[in-house]
Amino acid sequence: FLGLLYSCSLQAQLTSTNKAFTKADTLRGSLNANRNWWDVQHYNVHVTPDFTSKTIQGHTTILCEVVHVPKQNTLQIDLQQPLIVDSILVNNTNTSFERNDNIILITPPLRVKKKNTFTVTVYYHGAPKVAKNAPWDGGWIFKKDAQNNPWMSVACQGLGASVWYPCKDHQSDEPEKGAVLNITVPDSLQAIANGRLQTVTKSKQQATYTWKVTQPINTYTLVPYIGKYTSFADTLQGE
Repeated sequence: FLGLLYSCSLQAQLTSTNKAFTKADTLRGSLNANRNWWDVQHYNVHVTPDFTSKTIQGHTTILCEVVHVPKQNTLQIDLQQPLIVDSILVNNTNTSFERNDNIILITPPLRVKKKNTFTVTVYYHGAPKVAKNAPWDGGWIFKKDAQNNPWMSVACQGLGASVWYPCKDHQSDEPEKGAVLNITVPDSLQAIANGRLQTVTKSKQQATYTWKVTQPINTYTLVPYIGKYTSFADTLQGE
């Protein structure tokens, strides 16, 4: 009995985090004035991971729709450090921004009207958080399979999709028109993702796999699975 009691006590200590909420937690977890006035319609995600350096680079275009006219048209985009923002375009025009921990604040010179749409494109690069014990500990996964081939993916349900691509990282807002995921990898590997495969474009020993989702999808569910796959097919003859 004492051994069992000690074991339970030790387990409780191991699972107790006692982590205090931070300002970054509040900004990502709350629906504030910089999030409420616009709705995500679509994500177009481009990512190129590098297995050797454990880095990624890419850009994401977010199609937004105005829900109501705000007092100030500042919007919050989430992208977790240590990823670095290179530049931001609003409707294809360079726009200044402010970085505050894991969020990006943008106040574009837009004439905001209800139901109007606009695009925000964020270019970024860097070494993302690497998962220590996926999927319980979130982040990018850089591993090798049993044949010593690279294997890459992301675990982000708890940590949030902004650990690897810019988004409105709140589960209440799914892209109404779905998403496109463009993954560029060495041509010796394949990239699998959500939805249906649209194209595979090969150039300079690289291949870009484009996958398309046409329905709303959680931001954390949009995930690449990169490795060396074998495909096979069979046909079953019915009676």
